Amino acid sequence: MKKNTWLWIIGISALLALIWFASASTREGTATKRTNREIAMSCMTHESDTFHIHPTLSIMVNGEPIVVPADIGITPGCMRAIHTHTPDGIIHIESNEPRDFTLADFFANWEKPFSATQILEHVADDTHRIRMTVNGAEVDTFENTILRDKDQIVIYYEPVTP
Repeated sequence: MKKNTWLWIIGISALLALIWFASASTREGTATKRTNREIAMSCMTHESDTFHIHPTLSIMVNGEPIVVPADIGITPGCMRAIHTHTPDGIIHIESNEPRDFTLADFFANWEKPFSATQILEHVADDTHRIRMTVNGAEVDTFENTILRDKDQIVIYYEPVTP
């Protein structure tokens, strides 16, 4: 009788361990298979975010500031992982897992173009260029710029100077 009890305990323990391992592997596999863009475009809840950062974006067109609107990435019933709440350029990134989200992910949520050759409807040409700074230092990563907490990102569309 004692031998059977121990076999049952060991068997049930092994089964529970197997179920837990399979469940954990499935959750990890799902998370790691999703792209940054898929996560950035997915609806989130405040209760489930474990990664929460706030870079700030400013856009200057010919010396004039362009407002980054409130509620980018927010629609009735859905708040995407990358979004804004107010028209002050603060980007909220709230995700269930830390990722290197980029400006391209933010602009995808905004449904506006951004690259080294275009910002919104402004296209670089012989008379205008696009340049960008992060925390005051000029960078050439443009849409591939990784969004980090408290970064100050400025995108300029400006005349080419001779």
